[in-house]
Amino acid sequence: MANILDFVPEQERSPQENLAEFIRVCKEEVTVFGKNLNWQDNVWTSARLLFGNLEHTKRKLTPAITLAEPFLDFAKAYVRYGYMHNRVHPARKMQALKCLERALIDCNDFPDMQFLTFGVLDRAAVLARAHYGSACAYGIGRHLELLSTFVSAKKMVPLRLDWKNPIPRPNAAVRTGIEARKMREKKLPSNEVLNALADIFAKNPQVDRDIFTTSVFAMLLCTPSRISEVLALQEDCEIRETKRDGSTAYGWRFKPAKGGPPMIKWIPDSMASLAKEAVHRVRNLTAEARRNALWLERNPGLFYRHSACPDVPENQPLSVREAAISLGIPHDDVHYCSVQLRVNKLSGRNGVNSLATLNQWVHKRLPNDFPWFDKRRDLRFSEALFCLSKNQINRGRSTVPVLVWKPTPGVVSRDLCTYTINGITSPSIFERHNKQTLGEAPLKANTHQCRHLLNTMAQRGGLGQAEIARWSGRKDAKQNREYDHMSEFELTDLLRSHDSTLTLDRPLAEIAAQVSTLIPMTRQQFNTLSAPTAHVTEFGFCVHDYVMSPCQHYRDCINCTEQVCIKGDKRLDSMRIRYSQIKQLKQRAEEAIADGYAGADRWYEIQALTEKRLAALIAILEDPSIKEGAIVRLKNEHEFSPLRRALDAKASAKLQGQKQLPVSASLPIRKKRSNGKAS
Repeated sequence: MANILDFVPEQERSPQENLAEFIRVCKEEVTVFGKNLNWQDNVWTSARLLFGNLEHTKRKLTPAITLAEPFLDFAKAYVRYGYMHNRVHPARKMQALKCLERALIDCNDFPDMQFLTFGVLDRAAVLARAHYGSACAYGIGRHLELLSTFVSAKKMVPLRLDWKNPIPRPNAAVRTGIEARKMREKKLPSNEVLNALADIFAKNPQVDRDIFTTSVFAMLLCTPSRISEVLALQEDCEIRETKRDGSTAYGWRFKPAKGGPPMIKWIPDSMASLAKEAVHRVRNLTAEARRNALWLERNPGLFYRHSACPDVPENQPLSVREAAISLGIPHDDVHYCSVQLRVNKLSGRNGVNSLATLNQWVHKRLPNDFPWFDKRRDLRFSEALFCLSKNQINRGRSTVPVLVWKPTPGVVSRDLCTYTINGITSPSIFERHNKQTLGEAPLKANTHQCRHLLNTMAQRGGLGQAEIARWSGRKDAKQNREYDHMSEFELTDLLRSHDSTLTLDRPLAEIAAQVSTLIPMTRQQFNTLSAPTAHVTEFGFCVHDYVMSPCQHYRDCINCTEQVCIKGDKRLDSMRIRYSQIKQLKQRAEEAIADGYAGADRWYEIQALTEKRLAALIAILEDPSIKEGAIVRLKNEHEFSPLRRALDAKASAKLQGQKQLPVSASLPIRKKRSNGKAS
């Protein structure tokens, strides 16, 4: 793992000098994406990055659609420095840089970061909205906000930029109507797709590509994961532990894709047998490729002797047929063997090739990062569950048993739908197994639908948000809402299942009687109170007089001095529940402060005050020396009160020898209506 450097600007330097030093450090000292990375290249193959501008929409990059200097050097430094710190691929960051470069040109005719202003950032946000969808534009705005904060903190720009993202977060919580239904259909796999793939998997396919696709999809249905996380599993990813009841828990070791710590994702018992079978099939499918990878690591000077390899010495000349067999080329036709050898830049004549020369050919064609399958996850080809031989799942070509190959998420996605490249149509797995319905749209799916489906099922089952986030490998539970696709009818049923008062399958009189038992005090009890303005609250009743002012503690009755509780009231149970919740919230606030979240200290103060008051109130209500029916009200010296403010003003006027004013003089003047009555 490369050392993580932190760029520290110097106060005596100008912003332009700090920017130049930042670029130099990232160019010469940072080794992310490879020590031998050519900084001048505008296509970084090792990082899968192309530094194109807003016009760049294809794979090929030309000078006309490349980011302009001097912004280009900053963009390279910024993505390299950012990846060194968070190890997240800077795809969305590149989109933000493209918009920023164009905004600098539009506003200043020259893409120099020294001209970065609030107006330039606003223009970049406009470009993001014009060139990308709402969700993508929101993400670009967030990255622009982070970028402006970064260059300001590192003193690379003359202005101190406190710019906020003006692009609102798209509303993904649409539940009702046609649009909501279309969104659910797009995000979730259809029943026809699930049944078709289940049928193919159950028939135990023998073709390598079918085994690969169905097994990957089955694994995605076992735990909410990204396709990149599944394809990066280790061969020994399985783990088993004994539960308290004596049964065995089954799970997989995961390394999340977005920077999360390594974790174990446990498979539900109902899916464990499917998960084991899928892993078993993939392990058998890729066993030969892993043996080859291990051989290539340990014996780089010797040719890998697969089962069909000729049993001859390393330097013995080979015939055309023997050379073809060594590389996995079909060898029924000698002329075909000769042609294929020449296509692979080898001699097509007898006695020229040997296993030694073929071994040199093999090592020149290994993946760039070999022996690393995924260096960020510290995973080698010889340890990867999905280490395949080249062309092993390519139905149009013969397998090359001496070359290893890493499947990408696109390989799975392309097999789940019909696609056409250069006029050649490749049938999907549904078409190959005649799972298309006559007269209807072709079946298709994508791998991320499984993650949405499992999250929605967890929401339907009532699993807690923290547990769903943990199971899905998320840092923030708020991200769960993007994967919740319950309909309005399901939400209503869920609410009714948790609160029987919401059901209407009983007489209204019975429902009213049940609701009345939840009220802590009767109307007769209200009439005996000295404060006639009292109304029911969650913990007792409130004696606030709304003639004086509106409520100053909306839904925060515990911290209000006008909250009154009665000793012996059954609302004490609610207080105990609230106390346990507040303790958890206080603990989360402490963790947020430790993680450096802005504003967390204010939340901690609120939770600490609420916890203290609840503890005092519960102690009083549980005290056996206090009589039943006693009225309890806590004091709060820091609470704002219009009445106390008026009294303080009157007292202050008296001390200063001024004319004493009536209390009402410090309160809002009540206007008179046209009929002479007070309003």
